[in-house]
Amino acid sequence: MENKTEAAEQESEEQKVSAFTRVMRFILRFLFVVVFGIVLGTALYVGVPALYRSTIEPMRANTQRIQELQETLSTGLSTNERQVEQVGERLVEVEGRLAEQGETTAALQAELDGFGEVLEEQASTISKFKLMSVQLEAIADDLDETMDRVELLEVALSEVEFPADQFGRQVRMITAMTMITKARLWLIQDNLGQAAEEISAARELLAEFLVNLTSNDVVDDVLVEIIERLDLALEDVRTTPIVAADELEIAWKLLVEETSP
Repeated sequence: MENKTEAAEQESEEQKVSAFTRVMRFILRFLFVVVFGIVLGTALYVGVPALYRSTIEPMRANTQRIQELQETLSTGLSTNERQVEQVGERLVEVEGRLAEQGETTAALQAELDGFGEVLEEQASTISKFKLMSVQLEAIADDLDETMDRVELLEVALSEVEFPADQFGRQVRMITAMTMITKARLWLIQDNLGQAAEEISAARELLAEFLVNLTSNDVVDDVLVEIIERLDLALEDVRTTPIVAADELEIAWKLLVEETSP
């Protein structure tokens, strides 16, 4: 009996301890929940604004700045694209102008080349005219001298009795001088055929003196040289007219010496 009573008392005590333990656990859990709630509330009350200020607000600011930068970049890209398009249009326009200027420059260069050729031709023509002017002045002087020879011959005929053969010689030489002068004029005009005819006629006229010489007559060396000069002029008249003109001038001066009184 005593054992049963002790066992019952032990069970009663164990039940009391178990109930007390349960109550304490409940109280501890409740306190933990309350403390955790207080801590959590305090953390939410204090930490959320701090978290907002330290993290969320900077993130929003950064996001806004990124958006602003993106908008700025987008605007800049659009502006750059427009500028690139404008530059491209200007380049196309400049290329077109350069092409037009190139064509204009080529046309102007062609005109300048044409003007250069014309100027060269005119310069050559002027040079020829100057040479012709000098030659004509020389021929005019030669004609004046020929006329002087004719006048001297007329005076000699009127004052003294002039031998017929000498008179004929003077007349033929003066006639040859006139033919040579005509030949020089034809050379200036580039009429080589007429010049050759005049030279040939003067040569034949003077050659008659040599044909009519007798064995007792003395050969006139000056006359022979004049005829040789005329032969050289005939050879050069169609190939090198300038050389032919020089030969004619020498022959003419020799005739002047021969017709001197």
